[in-house]
Amino acid sequence: IPEKYRPLVNAFGRISMGCTATHIGPGVVLTAGHCFNAPSVRKNNFACSSTTVKWGFRTDAAPYLTSKCTNVYAAQQNRDIDYAIFQVDVAPSASVEVDLSARPAYETSITIFSHPNSRQLEWSQTCVTKPSTNGGWGQNEFSHQCDTDPGSSGATILDDTTLKVVGIHDGGIAPWNYGTFLFDTPLTEVLASLT
Repeated sequence: IPEKYRPLVNAFGRISMGCTATHIGPGVVLTAGHCFNAPSVRKNNFACSSTTVKWGFRTDAAPYLTSKCTNVYAAQQNRDIDYAIFQVDVAPSASVEVDLSARPAYETSITIFSHPNSRQLEWSQTCVTKPSTNGGWGQNEFSHQCDTDPGSSGATILDDTTLKVVGIHDGGIAPWNYGTFLFDTPLTEVLASLT
């Protein structure tokens, strides 16, 4: 992968139920709501101790850390939004910054790192954000055509210029994938409650 991504690769993990997670620090992790069977209305602060995350699983490296989920701060899954924000007991060594200032503009270049079909970490290459009407997705979502598979669910979507998280990949039906805008999740509220 290009050199600019290399400081980030240890921030991506494979969740025990088969989704992808991203550490945004300190011990706060993002994924998709459907990975936790989230309800259609927001659910706050529920147990998740049976869920673990293995960090750093790559073709050239075994996972360097296994963390246990201790609390899901907020999760939701419906036609318009799909996210989960949770805490792990031991934080990985790397994290990815988030951009909560605004939704990214359409045609923003983006990229994804994920564990498709529970394989080692893979890079999606780059693509661009498109309106959610491509594919018929919901109002807090956008479309994209970065390369993913089942198991990529929950991977964060990074602005390829800033390398900050702007969305969460939720799924797709060929030819369109879709993600939730990070701006529309309650992440700002959750992070404020932790300070």
